[in-house]
Formats: sequence, C-alpha cells, structure tokens
Amino acid sequence: MASSRFALRSAPATVIDRKGPWPDGSWEYQVRAACNFSRRPGPDNPESRTTWWPSWATTPSPTNEEPVNDNISNSESEDGEQEILSLHRLLARAITAVDNNMEEAFVVFGLPSLWSLTRPEVRRQVLLLAAWEARSATAAELESPSSAGQYAWAFTQYASSWAEQHPDGNANAFCAGPHSARHAASSLAFDRDDFLVSLETALLLCSRAAAPEES
Repeated sequence: MASSRFALRSAPATVIDRKGPWPDGSWEYQVRAACNFSRRPGPDNPESRTTWWPSWATTPSPTNEEPVNDNISNSESEDGEQEILSLHRLLARAITAVDNNMEEAFVVFGLPSLWSLTRPEVRRQVLLLAAWEARSATAAELESPSSAGQYAWAFTQYASSWAEQHPDGNANAFCAGPHSARHAASSLAFDRDDFLVSLETALLLCSRAAAPEES
C-alpha cells in the first residue's frame, strides 16, 4: 500500500502496512514512527521505529502540519466503550500470538508505547474487563515473577467474589463499579511512573481470558 501520514493522538507517523478489517470493523496499521513520541519527527528525531497501531487510536494527517486529535470521548460513552473493547482484543491477540511471552509481546506489537498513550480511564476499564474475563483463573495460571502476577491474582479474586455476590451481574455492571476492584484498577492505571506494571497485569489477565464477544 502507498505510504500515508497518520497520528496516534498527537504522535505523527507514516503508515507502511495494514491488517484487517477485524470483526469489529477496526484495522491495525504498521507504522514508521519517531523514537521520541512527544516531539515532532525531524533530523534529530527520525522515524526509525516500526510498530503496529490500532485504527481506533489513529487519525489521518493529510498535511505536513503536526496532527492533533482533540476528539477525546468520555470513557463511558459509546466511542469510549469501543476503544476499551478494541484495546482488550488487541492485548488478547498480542499475548496469544507470542505464546504468552511478555517481552516478545512488548517488542513485536509496540505495546508499551500504545499503553503509555492510552488514557488512564481506558486503561482502568481494560484492567477491569480483563479481570472479569479471567475471574476463573487459578493462582498457578497467573504465576509471574513480577508484581504484576500479584495484581492479576488479586483482580481475579475481586471479580470472582463480585460475581458470587451478584449472580445476575455481567461484565458491564462489574466494570461500572463502585467496588474495591475499581479503586485498585484506578490506582494502578493512573500510575504513569510505573505504567508497565499495569500493562503486564492486563496482559497476564488477557492470557487467561477469552476475548469479549464480537458485536
């Protein structure tokens, strides 16, 4: 395909390949992006990094001006819900594609960059959704040498306990809260100093959970 300009939020990049459409209508774009996402590409910040971005997080950039996506929807809105579902599916596909190898998933799919640019509210909801889907997982299945394993196990316990107390409950009700799991997910998702812990936690949960049903 011909190269075109896209942006992930305010980070510009050049699209060099794509995959899709997926069942939810989204695409994934392989892009050539600058190493420093916070600055405009240039001689001192070349587009030397190749990674994959989901279409829901991109916006076309037909001009040479720095693209800006100001359409930040509320995470509880229809658009926000689709963003949450799409990100959850992407994480589930990524960790499955590399046989649950966390480091390989980071490199192959460029997940740290994507996760760091994702709104904390969305990260929180992805954690909750993944916890709900993995609520039947055992401690052994979530075993990890990092603190993410402890977080993942705690989230499944939260979700399992909530499901027992609300036999008619579903994923939407669980993710809406308020309860201890939501508070814990907020604390983890809004921690930008150590955001990789929340990403690892989400991937561990996704590795033991079926992706949401296609709508």
